[in-house]
Amino acid sequence: MGLTYKTIRIHPSGLQFLVTDGVTIVLTLFVLALAGYDGLMPRSWASYALGVGVFLILYLFYRYVYVTRMVFVITEEQLKYEHGVFTTERGFIELYRIVDYSEHRSFFQLLLGLKTITLYSGDRTTPSIDLIGIWNDMDLVDCIRERVEYNKRRRNIHEFTNTK
Repeated sequence: MGLTYKTIRIHPSGLQFLVTDGVTIVLTLFVLALAGYDGLMPRSWASYALGVGVFLILYLFYRYVYVTRMVFVITEEQLKYEHGVFTTERGFIELYRIVDYSEHRSFFQLLLGLKTITLYSGDRTTPSIDLIGIWNDMDLVDCIRERVEYNKRRRNIHEFTNTK
């Protein structure tokens, strides 16, 4: 009898929204302050600035929902990922197809304790996937690597690299 692994379900942290859309948040606050500050710009422009500000708020709401609705599910044999707001897209990667891993932390992710894990696979439709907004203290790469090696052994798959 083989090993059994529990299914892991991960959502990106809501703080990832600040990392990916922080510049847009600052721009939105600036535009709204500009629209509300009397005498800084012609009155006829204030309504346009307010309209742009409202549009940016709606855009930021969409982006927040997009990031927080994203989900990564790691089963015993597959990585499943789902994203979307108005429409939902689901993708699947067989774990035995994953060939490499990397972790990346941008400056703002470093400040907020987050990271991005990139998985590289031999899958034609998804050669790489970024798992964004993962808490830095979560050792997800080792967990995935263990499952990948288990599935390769189970399917008797051997990888030959850098051979001449």
